[in-house]
Amino acid sequence: MSEKKSGINIKEILVSAAALAIISGGVTAALAATNALTKDRIDENNRNKETDARKLVIQADEFERQSLTDDGEEIIYFEAIKNGKSVGYVFTTTSTGKSAGLVVMTGISTDGEITGIKITGNNESAGYVDMAIKTDKKNNIIGLPDRLVGKKAEKEFKLGVDVDAVSQATKTSKGIIGGVNKAIEIFKSIAKEGQ
Repeated sequence: MSEKKSGINIKEILVSAAALAIISGGVTAALAATNALTKDRIDENNRNKETDARKLVIQADEFERQSLTDDGEEIIYFEAIKNGKSVGYVFTTTSTGKSAGLVVMTGISTDGEITGIKITGNNESAGYVDMAIKTDKKNNIIGLPDRLVGKKAEKEFKLGVDVDAVSQATKTSKGIIGGVNKAIEIFKSIAKEGQ
């Protein structure tokens, strides 16, 4: 009788809780099974996407994962191989443009020439990366990454000195240059080790 007075029916609550527990357990098991079945395929697709992106910054048949240690930190990069010979390297670095998390992939040939730059991830406000990378040859607009291709990776690039920032995307331009400069530092470390 006391159950009715308070308006709470313990039996209904327990039945509902048990039903929710069974449903959530079943859904969790189904998600775990789906993950187990698709994990390898997803990993392979991600590796293929990464390889395709690397091929956009340097022409190569394959890429070998390499690493070096700098100030106690392991740095991962990829050596580009074409016809069995090393033709350069691909570095993926993170820098800050208008926002943190600008991911810049840079290709540098073995002779120190920048072969390509691709933005593979960003947290920038909508449109800023597009403005910075846009190339429209019809209207004689060359995006920042394309202006760096062919330049030697001998020293840090400075905006306004070595290359102009993209109007209305200055902070994003700084972030791209920052990512490329990090790649140049790593390239110099590799070149030093090879001597």
